[in-house]
Amino acid sequence: MNSANRRKIEIIDKDIELIDKALGSDDEIEVKNIHRIIDGKYQACISNWGKSMYAHHLEYGFAYDNLEISSLKDNLRLMRAKLEAFREGWNDSFVGEPQNNVNVTVNNNISIDIAFENARELIENMPGLTDSETEEIKSKIDELERIDNESITKKKKWEKVKPIIKFALDKGVDVGIAIMTLVLQMKMMQ
Repeated sequence: MNSANRRKIEIIDKDIELIDKALGSDDEIEVKNIHRIIDGKYQACISNWGKSMYAHHLEYGFAYDNLEISSLKDNLRLMRAKLEAFREGWNDSFVGEPQNNVNVTVNNNISIDIAFENARELIENMPGLTDSETEEIKSKIDELERIDNESITKKKKWEKVKPIIKFALDKGVDVGIAIMTLVLQMKMMQ
């Protein structure tokens, strides 16, 4: 076994221990935080990650407002089983070696407009944000939309986008995910 595989197994084992800790806890905030950490780490690595889990939407991920501690723990039990399978090389999202030269063509014009509207609505409905925080984040989304439509180089777009990403990450996981989802769909990624 090479060092990369050993490291992968060590990381998965630590995350399984983290899940076990959450399953033994009655602290809903701790359980939710561990759920988010595990989800964020493995959703892109394991096929059908959210399948059979409570409050999971294929396109948007988990709706944490709809999850109480019992549902979070049920999801964590499924995540634990999926991690055990993943540790053994099963249920990988990648078959063989990932290709570095894959070309993808996307009709971005309609979908990005919808993505900006969805992000604004998502931010508007986040209960943990004050009115002023909501407006500030929505203004950053507007700024991203303006940057996306500018006729400048991708490099210059990145220079303008970086501070917005940093801002979003400072606002928490949910805001960070919403902003990063937009950035990944912007024209500078093509």
